[in-house]
Amino acid sequence: MSWDAARGNTVPAGGPLYSDAMARGRENSPLERLVRDGSDEDVQRFFLLLRHAELADALEIISDEALRMRVIRLMGAELASDVLREVEDEQRDDILEDLSAGEIAEIVQESRSDDAADLIAALPPEKAERTLNKLEDEEREELEELLQYGEETAGGIMQTEVVRAQSDGTVASALQAIRDTDLKDVGEVHEVYVVDAEGRLIGTVSPADLLQEDPSTPLRSVIEPNPVAVPVTMDQEQIAVRVREHNLAALPVVDASGILLGQILHDDIADVIAEEATEDIAKMAGASADEVYDDRIGAAVRVRAAWLTPAFMGALGTTTVMVNADEVLQNHKELLYFLPVILGMAGNVGTQSSALTVRALALKRIEWGKSGKFIKRQILTGVSLGVIFGLALFAIAGFSETEPRLPMAVALSLWTAMSTGAVMGVTVPVLISRFGKDPAIAASPFVQTANDLTGAGILIFVARWILGG
Repeated sequence: MSWDAARGNTVPAGGPLYSDAMARGRENSPLERLVRDGSDEDVQRFFLLLRHAELADALEIISDEALRMRVIRLMGAELASDVLREVEDEQRDDILEDLSAGEIAEIVQESRSDDAADLIAALPPEKAERTLNKLEDEEREELEELLQYGEETAGGIMQTEVVRAQSDGTVASALQAIRDTDLKDVGEVHEVYVVDAEGRLIGTVSPADLLQEDPSTPLRSVIEPNPVAVPVTMDQEQIAVRVREHNLAALPVVDASGILLGQILHDDIADVIAEEATEDIAKMAGASADEVYDDRIGAAVRVRAAWLTPAFMGALGTTTVMVNADEVLQNHKELLYFLPVILGMAGNVGTQSSALTVRALALKRIEWGKSGKFIKRQILTGVSLGVIFGLALFAIAGFSETEPRLPMAVALSLWTAMSTGAVMGVTVPVLISRFGKDPAIAASPFVQTANDLTGAGILIFVARWILGG
């Protein structure tokens, strides 16, 4: 079937009505009903009522695969390229699987370079090769170059379409460069990138600033020199930090020689921030970010089992500690009443400290060699909380137990365990980060398990010291 279809636009009045209809359930989706019962022209007119994100939502709730493919083909390549940007990865992969290489090539031609590279990367290798072969030589070579960069690097998320102006030109020539630009490809023009004869980035200037200058003014006199730029190999998490630090809407990407290769726009940075936050939260829970989007139970079990196995072994270690302390527990069975309190509070304060430390590391609030103040504050907070809850437990144990030394034993154990938990919660992520690993893994069940093990050991040690065997 050919791409002879509608070119979508937006009519704000239609969005809320459609969203409300979708919220009532899959079977009541107005688009699905229209595709079943209406003509092609009716469906294409309906596209005009929806924003691209709403069309993406509509595709995701259509249960019939044949109907969904009919909708995609009725969109036309241009509208489909905009909509597929908004579709969740799993549904997008299903759609691409049913499209021919020729149809995908048409969508790729209508897409910005970064989105086109994402589409090609989502295809099986053989289909990706067939799709690339249907493109013009220049476009194919550009995409092949983009696909060589790591998926989570600046090169992997940048778009090559930018507005360039030569440094020996004038304001008028820069404005003409904007007029000559295909805004469908570039998107919003936040900056005009000024380059020298070799293509090296030497400065930037905004369209608004250009409009305020005399057209004959030399461009070099109005640019912002030494702009913030990132190397093509920089990791996307570092890029997000750079954007946040400098409050940028667009970020130029350069190679090792400073030659301008492309730009990263704010919408891609927003996606990166959401992706990295999801990944960190998942790791802190001992799971995988893929679980948020992947409905397969088997995949979730495999990932979680890998994380939970060390936790299971640690729990067995805690049991071993308790078994080996059978004598002291037999003589002072009351200790077992307070064990859940000690283990739980140690684990909680450790998890709090590790979560805050992981986030501080992600925001670059902590840097190796400059983390002493943060670490000290977190440890002193844990120690102070240990004093507060230790005294509370001392009072509670004093009312409920006749053994005069037992309140002191459990209170001291709780204080020590909470202090230790705070120390582990803040230092382990910093050390993990120092060795180039993701510190989020330190906030996983690992911390809780480690604190259980140390908490049990502390209770037994203190009990033997104060209460005797």
